[in-house]
Amino acid sequence: MGQVRKIGNTYYVEFYARGLLYSQIAGPDLAAAQKLLEDIEAKIAGGESLTIVRDIDLPVFLEQFLNDAAGRHPPKTLERLRLTASHFSAFCKKDHPHLIKLSQVTPAVIESYKAHLAPERGVNPKKANLTLLLLQEILEYGIKTGFINDNPTVHVRLFPMPVVPRVLTARGKMVKDLLGKGVLLGRISILLKMSDIARLMYYANLIPLSREDMYN
Repeated sequence: MGQVRKIGNTYYVEFYARGLLYSQIAGPDLAAAQKLLEDIEAKIAGGESLTIVRDIDLPVFLEQFLNDAAGRHPPKTLERLRLTASHFSAFCKKDHPHLIKLSQVTPAVIESYKAHLAPERGVNPKKANLTLLLLQEILEYGIKTGFINDNPTVHVRLFPMPVVPRVLTARGKMVKDLLGKGVLLGRISILLKMSDIARLMYYANLIPLSREDMYN
């Protein structure tokens, strides 16, 4: 059985087909959402599940990610992920109002978001890069859950950052090595506090600029 859920002022329907979870926006009217769910379930019961494309609305995906992340990350890391998700969602609503589905988040959208975070707009490049890496962590969950096949953030180069003269500590070397191997921030935060990772990133440019830089 599916269900109708409300996020903000919008109703969404969730249902299972072919053993997978689907989500679809239904609009602001509860009765219309319930009717949509009934129609979808009738379609599935009639053997038409193959006509349903697996996708998920971005707000629902972000909520599901944060619910999952709550059991895997400490409070401070979870709060950073929550703020990043909220900021990216607000950006999409304003600059890409037609973006509804997770699958519509393309490298071009991430490039647009990067421009929104650009130092020319007064954003510290290290903070902007950390935001993009946190977004990479969030969208990686889309691959894990089968909603997307590729993470659009890995095709976008991060901002270059001047290296601050400082001796690289053992912890700094570890973070640099892990980031260089493409390990996500969420996994690194199991070993170090996110505040420590951010501090290490501040003192040296430890972040590879793109997926190609990670493996070359």
